[in-house]
Amino acid sequence: MTAYLTQRDVNEFGYELLDVAQRAAQHAMAPELQRLHNENLALQNQLDATTKATIDRELDSAVPNWRSINADERFHSWLLQPDTYSGVIRDRLLKDAAAEGNAQRVATFFRGFLAAAGQASAGQAPASSVPQRTSRRAPSGQRIYDRSEITQMWNLRRQGKIDDQAWLRWEHELIAAGRDGRIVGALDIDGIPKSR
Repeated sequence: MTAYLTQRDVNEFGYELLDVAQRAAQHAMAPELQRLHNENLALQNQLDATTKATIDRELDSAVPNWRSINADERFHSWLLQPDTYSGVIRDRLLKDAAAEGNAQRVATFFRGFLAAAGQASAGQAPASSVPQRTSRRAPSGQRIYDRSEITQMWNLRRQGKIDDQAWLRWEHELIAAGRDGRIVGALDIDGIPKSR
């Protein structure tokens, strides 16, 4: 912040006179500052409404049933779980994308939920409530993983049930599996499910 008053001003005019001058300036400017504040608030509200309308319109096109998904309690439970790659709670990431007005990122959360649920609509239970599949192997003989297994491992790690050494081995295997295309339901860098 710029200091407009110098020690020389204080020495020449004294604290009392400078204090009166500052209060007089604040009093004179208060109505204009309040008007600017109110105008700024109104513009921010208008921008927020426009951003929401834009996101809604783009979601209608990208994920036509997004409103019914958004009303589904399972979607909101899924949002409270950490993102597989960042470890950040999905709900926080979704709110950040909405605040930025990034409709494509917002749509990826709805698509991600649908992919995790293994469906094209929200009428079925998410993948986390589907019974575990038996382990599968790639033609190379290496293990194929799905996103629910990865989420389950992360949950075990967060609960302290996997030690550092075991976690490092798991991370190494998971990175190799991602590189080799051995993760069913993997997301691309934009969070869009890859087809396998």
